[in-house]
Amino acid sequence: MRGLALILAALALPAAAAEPMAVPSGQIMLPYEFLWEDHLDEGAKGEAWMILRFLAPEIAKAGGKIKFEDAEKDIEFICNKVGLPLATSTGAVDQIIVNLMDRPIARGESDSDVTQFMGAYRVVSGQCEWTY
Repeated sequence: MRGLALILAALALPAAAAEPMAVPSGQIMLPYEFLWEDHLDEGAKGEAWMILRFLAPEIAKAGGKIKFEDAEKDIEFICNKVGLPLATSTGAVDQIIVNLMDRPIARGESDSDVTQFMGAYRVVSGQCEWTY
């Protein structure tokens, strides 16, 4: 049943997740990929993670204008504006991970030429609470 809820939630993404979005730093981000992952080795009974991946060309090492200090506000903004509505609709998310990347890269891969910024959050009292 949980899998069905996740599929239905993915089909009904909030409008903020379906099109380019402006964030507090002023850059425009493009939604790239939304994933749900089971992490059975996390916590006492395992955890479900929602990973929100966005293209953010302005964070690029070469030519980018946005540094991590500025992007931190963007990451929290995405968690609250996109992640929380999805987490609420599924009811099955332990962590929300926001991943910004200057160009596409497969989840879990690394490439020294690709800039990535991430933030991990738990939902506490209806808000994203930064965990690391």
